[in-house]
Amino acid sequence: MCNGWFIWDGQKILQPMIFPPDHPTNNVDQPKGIIIVLVEHGIIYPGLCGKCKKCDLESESCYLKHVLENQPYFLAQRSLMQEVIDIASHMCIFLPKFHCELNFIEHCWSAVKKYLQDHCHFTFNTLKANMPKALEAVQVSTIQKWEH
Repeated sequence: MCNGWFIWDGQKILQPMIFPPDHPTNNVDQPKGIIIVLVEHGIIYPGLCGKCKKCDLESESCYLKHVLENQPYFLAQRSLMQEVIDIASHMCIFLPKFHCELNFIEHCWSAVKKYLQDHCHFTFNTLKANMPKALEAVQVSTIQKWEH
């Protein structure tokens, strides 16, 4: 797990997300869990629970998740996946969920399906023969990031 951080008295404090090897849990690479993370941050005290105002549920895990996800330092931290992608000098783009028209790969698949439809003979053998041709027919500009 990627280490996190939080601000305490104006200082940036690094926070490991797993227990150290000498911790009493005796488990190697044991994740701390959300309660321990929030206690270490000084946001909650052990045993704190409440009604989740966001979901209107009497759920400790839901309540704690919302408490953590609304912390400024939590919002500012990037995922390990984003960091690895950046180190490799690639671009990581998270697209809005449920908006396929904004997803570049959907434009690619649309072009592939159109090609297959235009060259369809309603046999599996024709489909197998046409699939590589359909993929090759897609213009690179179809899947590149476009400017508005």
